[in-house]
Amino acid sequence: MNYGTYNTNPLKIDDIYIKKHLALIESGNFNAGAFFADFQPVMNERIRKYKQYTTEHNSIDDRPKPLDSSDMIKAFNKIHNSFYNLIVDQKVGYEFGNPIIYKINDKVSDASREWLQDFLKDQDIFIKNTKNGTQQAATGTSYALLDIESDGKNANPVIRVIDSWNGYVLDEKKAAVYVEDDYTPTMGFVKNLYLITPKKITKYQSSVNGIYVKPDFQIAQDGEKDNLLEVITLAAFDNNDNMQSDFETVEDLIDSYDRVISSSMDEVEQFRWAYMIIFGTTLNEDEAKKIFKRQTGIINMRDPNGSANFLTKDMPTEFFDSFIKLLSDNIYKFSKTIDTNDPSFAGGSESGEARKWKLIALEFKANTTEAYFKKGLKNLFAAITAYMNKKLQMNDIDKNDVTAQFTRTLPVDLGYLADVITKITSIVSDETALGMLSVIDDPEAEMEKRRKEQQEKAQISAGMFDPYNSTFGKMKDGEVDDDDGSLLEEPEKAVVKRNDEKGKSKLEEDSTSA
Repeated sequence: MNYGTYNTNPLKIDDIYIKKHLALIESGNFNAGAFFADFQPVMNERIRKYKQYTTEHNSIDDRPKPLDSSDMIKAFNKIHNSFYNLIVDQKVGYEFGNPIIYKINDKVSDASREWLQDFLKDQDIFIKNTKNGTQQAATGTSYALLDIESDGKNANPVIRVIDSWNGYVLDEKKAAVYVEDDYTPTMGFVKNLYLITPKKITKYQSSVNGIYVKPDFQIAQDGEKDNLLEVITLAAFDNNDNMQSDFETVEDLIDSYDRVISSSMDEVEQFRWAYMIIFGTTLNEDEAKKIFKRQTGIINMRDPNGSANFLTKDMPTEFFDSFIKLLSDNIYKFSKTIDTNDPSFAGGSESGEARKWKLIALEFKANTTEAYFKKGLKNLFAAITAYMNKKLQMNDIDKNDVTAQFTRTLPVDLGYLADVITKITSIVSDETALGMLSVIDDPEAEMEKRRKEQQEKAQISAGMFDPYNSTFGKMKDGEVDDDDGSLLEEPEKAVVKRNDEKGKSKLEEDSTSA
């Protein structure tokens, strides 16, 4: 049986093979084994990239020893310089450091609005967005699944982050696939492959022999069920159109940097920056090994005229420094990452606006990621609102009623922004103007607080100009307010100032004092 064409593109499945699998799905002849075979190169590449991000395994780990190496080689370092981690975490912190704000259309009912807001809070959506953003940057894509039957048919929905190497959306309206490990008493360790279409969700299973997955996927016993939401419940968050990671263009540069540092450490650790010259005796390999094992470094010489000294290398330190700097600068430049040790970001005298222009490459990269992430969120909210429509009978909301707003986390020049906002408030809405300030996470909520504050100030102002001093009736029991604002504790002796018919003021004893 032909189990696939073994797609060789490690970034994504070629379009022609996607069309093949979609045609098989539509005709009811989907071959899970063939899809898994086509998907495996992509799966392996995403795992490789994520291990580079976590520094679990970098290219330097595959560095071979010299062919003529002997037992005398004391050091062979494989040092990881965590540029992969820096590149990914910097952008994720810049883009997802502030929680995404979800704005819901005013036409949506209070009940639907409150349910959605509570659901997102219960799902720890900020943490899951950050995890999705990290995998998106490190591997080129990430996935979120709305699972409505994880604990049974009547279970509450759950948003699950699917590792990028276990998911693939063939078409956001037609089909998606995700894979997970499982164990059954009859088959032992298995791979479950789920095919999601608007009509059905089908589970296929294959046994696992060690790390090898047999390509004989079969529909499981409980494998077919209706898709109750009638939408694709797996949402993809691609990093860009080609599903490239943030460090795709600088992997060779980072590997070169690792090799230079590792080789330099070899020289230091194995004394290859200096060679020992011994006079008066012969030092064979066995004796040299004994010297390497000693902690004292003492050499005994039988010849009284013998001696030992070091011949040091003349290392071109200026070349070494400039070469390392060249590699480092190119890594930052071509990955669109910011060196925060640059004087501009280390307490320099440059303005916030000048620093902003130094961030322009990072901002361009973040804008691309944000656009694709918003697209993924829209597909996720299509599933969430479908659940609200069909399961909760909340029919006044759909995916277009929810929008996501991102805010950046690096410092900006608030004085400059305040000046700009003051100038543009006559041509844009207050909410848009407030949204430009990074210190305001939710412009809509800020406008509501401002409105309430203005109302309170207006009430206080109205009370100050009330000729009858309307605060009289608001005092505590046993207290009245005279015209000077002082409080008299004995109401029977209180004096109230009023105007007579001619407009002249006079004092009247309160007739109730008796």
